Amino acid sequence: QGHHVDKLRISYKREGDGFQCDALCNDGYAFAFYFRNEPPPKVYIDQGLSPLHARVMALFDKLSSKFHRCGMDNLYNSARFCKHVYNHPNKILVHGVARRNGRGIPTSVLQDEITNKKEQGKVRGTVKASELVGDPDCPGLVAVSIYDTKPVHFLSMRCDAIKWIEKERLVYDKSKNKTIKLKFLRLNVTEEYNFGMGHVDMADQLRNHYRFDHWLRNYKWWHSLFWWGFQVMLVNSYIVYCRVIEQAGGKPITHYEYHKACALAWIDPENYGCEGDGYKTPSDNENDMSTLSSGSSDLRKPRFSNAALDPRNGSLKNRLNRN
Repeated sequence: QGHHVDKLRISYKREGDGFQCDALCNDGYAFAFYFRNEPPPKVYIDQGLSPLHARVMALFDKLSSKFHRCGMDNLYNSARFCKHVYNHPNKILVHGVARRNGRGIPTSVLQDEITNKKEQGKVRGTVKASELVGDPDCPGLVAVSIYDTKPVHFLSMRCDAIKWIEKERLVYDKSKNKTIKLKFLRLNVTEEYNFGMGHVDMADQLRNHYRFDHWLRNYKWWHSLFWWGFQVMLVNSYIVYCRVIEQAGGKPITHYEYHKACALAWIDPENYGCEGDGYKTPSDNENDMSTLSSGSSDLRKPRFSNAALDPRNGSLKNRLNRN
């Protein structure tokens, strides 16, 4: 909704038009983000980087340690960017798929797509690889291509070996009329990309599970930004909560129960808020492990009335307290 000057036309996503940002996530936790309507950092633009890559470099500035591994899709990945990222003070190692044109893939690794189905069977599984040697500013850059249903090209700074991995999956066998295990081979570079990517998608998925701005009309442009950031903080807090509980040897509550407990605590902090000093791990009290709960079900709640809604002395005065 609206015609804000920074709103982007987004025709390739189901979400529709709005504000876009580049995000750095891990297991669904949004560590840092940079909105695309904001001007990119000039220090990286002066180095010859594109606005897209300059924003990503600014995200890497937020890291507090070196040699993080970051997976990227073909929008970001290129040989030139791999070199810039490795020479970042935090020495980031990137990997991911890359577009075949203009991204630094060597011609010896490029594979053309074949449309003839009979000829596809002859080239399927073909692997080509090349390593950059002799550049101390970009050591270990590997370009790999594999022909699956079509050619897929990779660029990686964290490839120690290229090998086939034996995998299994369940398939239905018509001759035996039952489901059996089928063994197949997958390239380790593909395996690493498939299971090392998706952290940003995971963060979006967790946020979309119980998002409440579907039914909120954003009369002001900043409402959408506020509710997005609010729900990102909810997801981040839930992930931290799960890690703390699991490290303490407990079982965390579900995502739904966590949202419900937070909502009830905000609506009625007297009956649903934290008691005492808040959460205690089993190491604090081994005999009594407290977790978030929705309160006592047999507690009698106040009824709606003029007296209950009195802003000074009413039992429901907290609902009207806007401070």
